[in-house]
Amino acid sequence: MHFQMKPARRLLPLIILSLLLASAVGCGFTQTVTDYWHDLTDSQDTNLRKRVVVAPFLSRLPGLEARAKAVGKSISQRLEKKGGVVLVEFKELRQSLSKVSPKIVNSEDRIVAAARSLGLNTVLSGAVTNLSVQYDKTGIYGFRDNEPFGLMELDLKLIDVATGVLLGETSIASRVKLTETGASNIRLGKPFPPKVINILQADLVDPSLDWVTEKVTAQAWVGFILEVDKRRVKVTVGRDTGLPLGAELVAYAQGQRIKSGSGRVLYLPGPPVGRLKLVKFESRTAWAEPVLVPEKKKEDGKEAPKAKLSFQPNQVLRTQ
Repeated sequence: MHFQMKPARRLLPLIILSLLLASAVGCGFTQTVTDYWHDLTDSQDTNLRKRVVVAPFLSRLPGLEARAKAVGKSISQRLEKKGGVVLVEFKELRQSLSKVSPKIVNSEDRIVAAARSLGLNTVLSGAVTNLSVQYDKTGIYGFRDNEPFGLMELDLKLIDVATGVLLGETSIASRVKLTETGASNIRLGKPFPPKVINILQADLVDPSLDWVTEKVTAQAWVGFILEVDKRRVKVTVGRDTGLPLGAELVAYAQGQRIKSGSGRVLYLPGPPVGRLKLVKFESRTAWAEPVLVPEKKKEDGKEAPKAKLSFQPNQVLRTQ
């Protein structure tokens, strides 16, 4: 049987993330937001471990749902073994979404709040979009040989949780040679041989892993404030992040929410509101204390009162 489908522009891992992943951001607009973020923070903290969720992969073709999920699972397992990231199970994101305050009514805001409560940096989604017979044409025109091969394509998307922008998207293809008889049988309606699909499926994993690793490694790390308890602040920085006790973080106020032409909500960072020092680690969170910076001395030489700091849940944290 001959399957062929154009690459999907919308990859929806599950209904929970449909609004987060539903539409792509134009390259120019994405670049504008990214430049604004990095110009504001100017931090070289890409070496810190990022928390990544891999949503269950989908298939746009009937009968390949299990194959798509298997590819996603293989990428997840390899990604975790490769190091440099902390893999968070997708079910934790679903559970976190159910705990988001009902006061947050906007769907996009609820998804972002759920992701931030887990300290997520990135969400990866994928979908199998093509399984077909193709031909390589070789030789001089009029004397060409058509060499058949099987083709499988996988579309991937990475979403940056802090900003809501598309961190990257790509289409990965794998191919395997077919005999003339095998290709003819498929084109006449017979299914792809399982052995051929096994090869195509397996060959998608390595290039997908390389692409995801490159994008996530280059991504700037961020953390988030979970709660404020008098003079302490709970943050999404655990032992898994790679920061030591005593490290200082800069907190940024929540900035503007912007809707792109496609309807995606983008979150710009606001101005810095203060610094925090990590004082106690837990498994995936930590307690931090404000670093109070005194204002300039008065004319009489006495030190002015220390500046008041304004920390709130859901604010973004970056290293200095």
